[in-house]
Amino acid sequence: MSKVEIPVAALQVGHYISLPLGWTAHPFMRNSFKIKNQEQITVLRSLGLEQIEIIPGKSSIAVTLQADEQLNQDQLADKPQADPKQLWLEELRKGQKRANKAYLQSADKFRGALAKFTSRPDEAYYSIFEQVNTTLQLLFKSSKAHSVYVSLEPCSDEDIFFHSVNVAVISVLVAKNLGFTEKECQLLCIAAMIHDIGELKVPHQIRRKLQEWTSAEQNFYQTHPKFSVDLIKKAGSFPEEILPMVLNHHERLDGSGYPRGVTAKEIDKPTQLLAIVDAFEHLCSPLANQKKLTPQEAFALLYKSAGTKYNKLYLEQLMNTLGIYPPGSLVSLDDGNFAMVMSSNPKQKLKPRVLLLEKGKSFGNANVLDLSKEPQKIVKSVKWDEVPAVLTKNYDAKLRCCYFFDPDQE
Repeated sequence: MSKVEIPVAALQVGHYISLPLGWTAHPFMRNSFKIKNQEQITVLRSLGLEQIEIIPGKSSIAVTLQADEQLNQDQLADKPQADPKQLWLEELRKGQKRANKAYLQSADKFRGALAKFTSRPDEAYYSIFEQVNTTLQLLFKSSKAHSVYVSLEPCSDEDIFFHSVNVAVISVLVAKNLGFTEKECQLLCIAAMIHDIGELKVPHQIRRKLQEWTSAEQNFYQTHPKFSVDLIKKAGSFPEEILPMVLNHHERLDGSGYPRGVTAKEIDKPTQLLAIVDAFEHLCSPLANQKKLTPQEAFALLYKSAGTKYNKLYLEQLMNTLGIYPPGSLVSLDDGNFAMVMSSNPKQKLKPRVLLLEKGKSFGNANVLDLSKEPQKIVKSVKWDEVPAVLTKNYDAKLRCCYFFDPDQE
C-alpha cells in the first residue's frame, strides 16, 4: 500500500501513520496505527521526527501537506486523558530497558570479579559481595512478586558469565517467593554466582566439544564442583556456608548426582533450590554437545523427577516465578500469530507480555502485546523451526536468554 511523507506538524486525528522507530523508542502499542486523539499527536511531535509516513488508503481523512495550517491550536492546548494502553506499554518498555541495563551491569561486574579471582581474591570477593547486596536491596525493596524480563544477548565462549548471573538472579527470585530470609538469599546468591568457577579449569576443548564426550572427558567435567570449592577455599575470603551449595549443586535427592552421589539428607535446602535452577538453565542453554530444550520441555523433564531427584515444592515455585510460559519462550496465539514472551505476569501467569514475530520486523521494531489486556490467548509453546521462516528471517534464534527483574519495581 502506497505511503507519503508529511511534516510531523501536519499530523491530524484520522491519519494512519507508520513509525520508523524500534518499539522501545516510543510509547505506542504498534509502529503502525491510526491517530485517535490530539494527545497522540503531541507525543509523536516529541519523538524528534521531522517527517512521518502516512498511508492514505488507511487514513480516515484526506492527506494534505498543508494540514498543519489547519490545526486547531485550542485542541493542542487542551490535553485529553491519557490512553491506559499507551501508559502500560510505555511502562513495560521502561521496565524492559531497566532490566536489560541491570543485567548487563551485573554480568560486567561479575566478569571483572572473576578476572581478579586468583590474583586478587579479596578484591574479587568484595566486588561480588557488593554486587550481590545491590541486587538483593533492589529485590527486597518490593514485597510483591516481580515480573521477570528476558534480555537477549549474543552467545559467546564466556557462557559461564551468562549462566552464573542467570542462576543467581532466578535463584533469589524463587527464594524470596519461598520465604527465604535476606541473609539466606545473600548466601545463595553468592554461591550461585561462583558455583561453576571450577569449569574454568576444564579445558576449552572439552567444554566446547560438539561431539559426545568420552567417559574420561565426562568424568573430568564432573569434577568441576570440587575444582570450584578448591578455588574458593584458596581465595580465602568467601563465607564457609556457601561451600556445600557449590560442591553439591549437581547432586540429586536419590543419590544419582555427582561428584559424590550423596542423597537428600546430605543436601541442604538452599542447595536443593540451586540444583533445580542450575539444571533448568543448563537444559535451556546447554553445553555445545547437548540438546537445547524449550523452557516448557525443561519444566516437563524436571517435573518427571519431582520428589525423586528434585525438591517438588521448589520446582513448582520455579515454575510459578517464571510463569507457565517463561520469558524467552516462543508461542503460537489463537489468532494465528507467533510471538516471543518478553516478561512474565505474576498476577496472570497464562497472560504474559509478548513480542509479535511479524514479516519484515525484528527485535528492535516488533509490536508488543500484553495478553492480559488483549483478546488473544496462547495456544501452545513452539520451537523456532515450527515458526514460518518468513516471520523469523530478521530474528536471531541463537541469541541467549538472560533474566533479570525491573530494579525500580515498587
